[in-house]
Amino acid sequence: MTKDYIDLTKSPPKSQYKDSCKNIYFSYSPNNSNFQQGYLGIQQTKITGILNIRRPITNPLLTDKIEIIFTGNEFVKWNEVEMGNNINNKFIELSYVIWESSIKGVYQKITELDLPFEIPLPDYLPASLLLKRPIASKIYYILKAKISRPSKYFGLKCDVKRVSVICPITRWNLPMNPTSQLIPMIRTSNPTLKGVDYDVNLTQTTLGIGNSIIIPISLTLENMKVYVKRIKICLKEYHQLMQKKVVHYNSENIVKSEVFGDQLMLVSGTMNKYEIKAKFDLITRNQEKQILPSVHSDYIVIWHKIKVKIDFYDAPDIKFEKEVKVVNTICEEDASMITEERRRSNWSKMDKLSARAVYNMLIN
Repeated sequence: MTKDYIDLTKSPPKSQYKDSCKNIYFSYSPNNSNFQQGYLGIQQTKITGILNIRRPITNPLLTDKIEIIFTGNEFVKWNEVEMGNNINNKFIELSYVIWESSIKGVYQKITELDLPFEIPLPDYLPASLLLKRPIASKIYYILKAKISRPSKYFGLKCDVKRVSVICPITRWNLPMNPTSQLIPMIRTSNPTLKGVDYDVNLTQTTLGIGNSIIIPISLTLENMKVYVKRIKICLKEYHQLMQKKVVHYNSENIVKSEVFGDQLMLVSGTMNKYEIKAKFDLITRNQEKQILPSVHSDYIVIWHKIKVKIDFYDAPDIKFEKEVKVVNTICEEDASMITEERRRSNWSKMDKLSARAVYNMLIN
């Protein structure tokens, strides 16, 4: 029996299609909910899926070759004044023939066919991203089925049918554990502090989206008239969009946190020394200000800084900042599994090398 339905739970939504056809469509591999398989940036990653063809017997698909093409593109759209400098850069294209006529040049009739495919990905690929403001920019990937057909037009030997769908790509990192050695932040203001001694540090400079970090802060107030009003902490995200002649910058505070002076606790046994381990969550509930991972591609660069500002009563404010890398991190359970797989793989390689060495000794 011909299958004339699409299981929506195993297929990309209609909104992801760039070129669609109701009887030729993509679906995910069994037991998967997306095309990307594996943690890009940590392990070998591939794109897998199935191209499904469901045509009525009265109107079969005539073709002699079917290809799957995976492309990665970088797009920057400028305003009307600068639109002549729009960027549309294709930085990767991988093509695979997944079906071919058994007789070269002879078109065959297809009514029902499921064609699985697998595309290994290079490790250097950037993650998909979308910037809506101030200038529309994106890095995106497309899966395309290219189907050769006989042409209906005089003088042309063949025609091409295309079905294409957006294929989101995510990069990953192993979980980031805080280091035992504190990392000093850089002071960006140098006021006369009226007897204020301070120390501001980070426990890590690679931060996982959705995780928390600790910022140890130590203050000693020698002047009894000076006290802390509040401590402001923020994650600032910078966008650099490049074209032929001009570079556009944009920056905004993505996540903010505050600690007020009356929340500070004196160090035991002292009268003027305060220590706090400020907790800072890299979580945004407002989708308009979603944290983007750090990216460095040909035309789009995204980087981040942690900024700390300490406001005083009766003393100038002081500011600190430190550039950090923001990444997607996998859970501890998956990290343990990958580590174990690597260990087994390394032992297997060592066993093979040892066996080869023994064999060489015997034959020599």
